[in-house]
Amino acid sequence: MITLSAVTKLYNEGRPNEVQALRGIDLTLAPGALSVLKGPSGSGKSTLLSIVACMARPTSGRVTLNGETVSGLPERFQTELRRTTFGFIFQRFNLIRGLSVLENVILPAAPTGEPRARVIERAMERLAALDLTPRALTPVEHLSGGEAQRAAIARALINDPPILIADEPTANLDTALTERFLDILRAERAAGRTLIVTSHDPRIWGAEGVDAVIELRDGRITHEITGGVA
Repeated sequence: MITLSAVTKLYNEGRPNEVQALRGIDLTLAPGALSVLKGPSGSGKSTLLSIVACMARPTSGRVTLNGETVSGLPERFQTELRRTTFGFIFQRFNLIRGLSVLENVILPAAPTGEPRARVIERAMERLAALDLTPRALTPVEHLSGGEAQRAAIARALINDPPILIADEPTANLDTALTERFLDILRAERAAGRTLIVTSHDPRIWGAEGVDAVIELRDGRITHEITGGVA
């Protein structure tokens, strides 16, 4: 379970261009659920996601994971937490051009010290589950949009993280690819993984299988629906 208590986030604190991105957020994200953060650009949803994922620290307030406070951990502990607990899918996928699909997928496992052969075996299993086996040795710049997204999903899952985070994952996808992505999310949810997604796309927050929709505006939670929203 992830809990945020009175979380605020200021950028350029104390300067004339100070921005208050989050304003006293109190939120609980249930384990094993698919939760969607929605809101217009500038609402604070991506900032909230980065704080949940230990990629940024709150200016004030506290974030706990399974009852343990994580927002105040030293950076080296947060780095390890990001590696072992969270998998990330970015809006533009952030695949490294010039590397193959397989090489991109195994990158997050490099710091773990796990034998390369074992990592490759696990990566190929992920690619097979996402119908990407024939593209494993293809440079990522030759992938279609849907293939690139599936490669990004395989990379996010290579360390088998209990929490999967996706920031605007369907912003550049058509309806068919968006539905394929939702099918993957539902499968991961059914397998017990916790999923947290930011999106302004009604195809996401109105989809079957979404457990909670949290709406943000101007850094505040303005509406929250839980308990099966579709």
